[in-house]
Amino acid sequence: MTADTVFILNPISGNGRTGRHWRAYEAFFRRHLGGGFEVRRTERPWHAAELSKAAVLGGARTVVSVGGDGTLNEVTNGLLDGTGRPWSAEARLAVLSLGTGSDFVKTLGETQRPEDLVRRLQQDRVRVIDAGVCEYAVAGAPRARYFLNVAEVGSGGAVVDRVNRTTKILGGKTSFLIAILRTLPGYRNTRIAYAADGVPPKEAVVNDVVGANGKYFGGGLRPAPKADLADGLFDVVVIGDIDFRTTRKNLPLLREGKHLELPYVTWFRAKELTTRTATEMIDLDGEYVGQHAQRFAILPGAIRLVDGGEKGG
Repeated sequence: MTADTVFILNPISGNGRTGRHWRAYEAFFRRHLGGGFEVRRTERPWHAAELSKAAVLGGARTVVSVGGDGTLNEVTNGLLDGTGRPWSAEARLAVLSLGTGSDFVKTLGETQRPEDLVRRLQQDRVRVIDAGVCEYAVAGAPRARYFLNVAEVGSGGAVVDRVNRTTKILGGKTSFLIAILRTLPGYRNTRIAYAADGVPPKEAVVNDVVGANGKYFGGGLRPAPKADLADGLFDVVVIGDIDFRTTRKNLPLLREGKHLELPYVTWFRAKELTTRTATEMIDLDGEYVGQHAQRFAILPGAIRLVDGGEKGG
């Protein structure tokens, strides 16, 4: 019989800090939550999705993602079936974000402190939020993957790929900044055709296309400052044909969420976005998943989130 609450722990998240500090965290949770929870550790890529699915099918009411945004992405994928519906209508997601970027929880205004997670669990308040699905192709074969925070097609995928292939010892903000400064000088913008909610497609040379459910990505950058996790819409941000000098100059505006009025930025809201690309890289919640993105769609009210009532920025 599965416990009512299951912690899905990624011990290598946060450059290994999560695993090193988990004994102290778990002792704290045992003192304040009692013994009525299980801890299941990930051992390989996609294991968090498998563990999350097994937990809810086994009767768990609350699944706690312990790790970074990538761990949270996998846990979310485990909560939803192949049609975008939850395996269990009673299952709730809670987050203890201990990873490198920890961008999703910035929208929520949540912290990394274990006492705040205990408070959220004890208050037992649930907020229904949206998720997204990305459909793409690998070697011509169709694939689909859910995401909770942000999807990107373009330079963001290349930056995320570099971050995940190098050390993250310097933390989220610095790790992503270094990856941006090393990746974008050699990045070549490409032509993409995209269409939203049945509107005739547009074609343009772009640097990045962002479909945002949450507000933040890239270790604290704020591409979608007006995004709402529960409005049933993506905030779509298209960054046009810019060079590295322009990117570097306006990076502070992107960090502050003040870039939407720049002449090379297009912003709109949509339930669905279709794209046609050549080899543009796809980033979902800080994870590089492949190329050849075809469709992004919002899944309204797909996730029941344990929410402590914090206000995000």
